[in-house]
Amino acid sequence: MEIFKVNFKNHIINGWPTILAIIICLVFPYGLSTFTHENVKSFYWIGACIFIIVALPAIIVHLNYYMVNKGDVFEFCFEKNEIVIKQNGTSTRFTLNDIDFVKRSMSFNQAAKRSAIVPWEGYNHSYIQLKNGQKFTITSLLVPDLNLPLKANKIIVKQNFYRLAKKY
Repeated sequence: MEIFKVNFKNHIINGWPTILAIIICLVFPYGLSTFTHENVKSFYWIGACIFIIVALPAIIVHLNYYMVNKGDVFEFCFEKNEIVIKQNGTSTRFTLNDIDFVKRSMSFNQAAKRSAIVPWEGYNHSYIQLKNGQKFTITSLLVPDLNLPLKANKIIVKQNFYRLAKKY
């Protein structure tokens, strides 16, 4: 049985490109000023613009995913093909046969199994819809890559630029 929680490791797995972008935003202006011998303040404006364009969207997606799955637990038992999702003190147990469909939301590059270009492309989330109407949101902070052994017709892949998740 595999047990997934929002933990420090998943924060690092998803957030390292964002951390790298923030470091570049801080170091880049200083590096430019030492090589060009210009005033460092003008280069900090460039760093601020890079932060707003590159790092800030990733921070927003990361915080959104954290708020959606904070405190949740996802357990998957391969032998029984059984899933247990614990949210807000309640536990829901179901099998893979109970799943109507899974809607995965990911970037164009991630869906094509290519390298990410911007920091937020590593994030993805899935909505699990059960046959009884229940819905669950599983973000990459909870389960880094939700690849359930389902038939291809039960998995819907939605490719988009920004992927903010909503909690069900």
